[in-house]
Formats: sequence, C-alpha cells, structure tokens
Amino acid sequence: MVPTVSLSFLNRGKVKQICRVCHEIAELKPDRLCAVCVRIKAQIRSRFPDAVRGTMTIPAEQCTRAGCSCDACGVRTLDPHPFYPSASARVDRRAIHFHPRCHELWIEAVTGLVTHPDPSIDIGQG
Repeated sequence: MVPTVSLSFLNRGKVKQICRVCHEIAELKPDRLCAVCVRIKAQIRSRFPDAVRGTMTIPAEQCTRAGCSCDACGVRTLDPHPFYPSASARVDRRAIHFHPRCHELWIEAVTGLVTHPDPSIDIGQG
C-alpha cells in the first residue's frame, strides 16, 4: 500500500480566470492575460520596436501555407494565418507571419488598444 499526500494547500488563494486573448483558464497577469500571452506580447515589443512605435504600417494579408514560423512565438503555423508582406523599410525584407492569437497581441502592441471582456466569466478559485 502506497501512502498518498494531498498538496492542494499550495493552490489556496490563487484565482483562475479566462485569458482574454487565448481563452485558457489560468492565473492571470496584468491586463487579464495568461503568462504565455504576456511572454508573447513582450517578445513582440522587443522584436518589432518599429511596429510598436507606429512607424511600420502595412495591411495584413492571409497566408494559406502551413508550416510558416510565427515571428512572435517561433512555433510553426498549421492553419491559414495573418501575415504582413515584406516592407522595403525593414532591414531583413521578409514577410512577418503570426498565429491568430499572436496577431491579436501584435495588434494590441501596435495600436495600444486593449479589449476587456466581461469580468463575470471568471471561473473562481482553482
């Protein structure tokens, strides 16, 4: 017989809610984002400072190829996804591809607009 130990006391007091971008149930960071979305948004700000400053304005298009590398998180895409064709102002002159979640965080970082969902969708204590 193997004794079992409950570690539920470690999670006491931590509230899990739904991330407003990826809709995962997680402990939220500032702006009602999960830790993964916060990391991606920080990467966008550091990798694309021109876009965040508003000096890079290119309309998004739809890429239908699978296997493109997302420029925000580095993971390959599987489905159709938004991309920005190469701009003559960019040094490396290659298209920028995003997952839908990463694209939403890109738009947030570029425009500064944040959408706040209804707070009543909180799950409660986890």
